[in-house]
Amino acid sequence: MSRFSRPLWILLFGSAALYGDTGNLAKKSPFMPPATSAAAAPTENAPLELLGVLGTGSDALFNIFDPTRKRSAWVRANAADGYDFVVRAYDAGGQTVQVEHGGRTLSLKLKESKIQPLAANALPQPAPAMGQPMPAVLNPTPADEARRLESVAAEVRRRRALRAAAAQQQQQQQQPQPAQPAKMPPRPR
Repeated sequence: MSRFSRPLWILLFGSAALYGDTGNLAKKSPFMPPATSAAAAPTENAPLELLGVLGTGSDALFNIFDPTRKRSAWVRANAADGYDFVVRAYDAGGQTVQVEHGGRTLSLKLKESKIQPLAANALPQPAPAMGQPMPAVLNPTPADEARRLESVAAEVRRRRALRAAAAQQQQQQQQPQPAQPAKMPPRPR
């Protein structure tokens, strides 16, 4: 070996030892969620449910629901807050929490929401005007538009007549009635 090749080999092997195994880099990507720990499987028929998680780290809040009492509470980890349960640990990767409740440690998994598509016939329909069914017309003809405008005008006339009748009735009730002479009681004989 030459005098210069020996330090070069030392530098090469030293940098490999310093930076470790390059095949492990893909396994530790900073852009991937943290690997789930060997958390316990969710407790079957648990008396509590995990409905939500708000925030991350030590400031996270957990929505724990008690179906028997029909009450839920947002609680922090390791804070009793007067409840009969305490959240002890949170696994963000597995979306589970460890809860102490009634002397038992429960593993609760975040409850998944059930989203159902809205049926087409469940959409709200416009109310018909003036007792006449007015089907929606996508491309109205001038005759359709004239009928629609006439029904609107008829509804306006009907409402004006009702308003005028109500005002006239109210005015009649407010007019003072002429006082009738008081009748004298019959005289005793």
